[in-house]
Amino acid sequence: MQNFGELLRRLRGGRSQREVAGELQMPVTTLSTLENQQSVPRGPVLKKLAGYYGVSVSYFYTSSATEMKPTSAASAWLQTVRRDSNVKETIATYAQPDYSEEIKNKIAEKIAEKVIEKKRGNKTSPGSKT
Repeated sequence: MQNFGELLRRLRGGRSQREVAGELQMPVTTLSTLENQQSVPRGPVLKKLAGYYGVSVSYFYTSSATEMKPTSAASAWLQTVRRDSNVKETIATYAQPDYSEEIKNKIAEKIAEKVIEKKRGNKTSPGSKT
């Protein structure tokens, strides 16, 4: 199970601490300290981080009860996306179960668009046979 600092580093991705700290308007040393913490901070700092990264505050509170587990509804939806987009490989992400079908369809459409763009890009790349 990941601790607070690991979750925070994962959200930052490949961006530098300096860049993210600047956007958060906090010293780099503060962000570094937060990324090395085992426990979750409280109050405005936690809300600021969650808001910046676009996650809920509960994202930082991991426990065995909140671990992502496959559900039959998620599996069925993924099969629908695969069938409708004619894609062999698909990445599924966790989503709150109260997303509307319209939102799910928009996500599926975007995934399909990206796959088509990628295929088109590969066909026009140097050295490809067209």
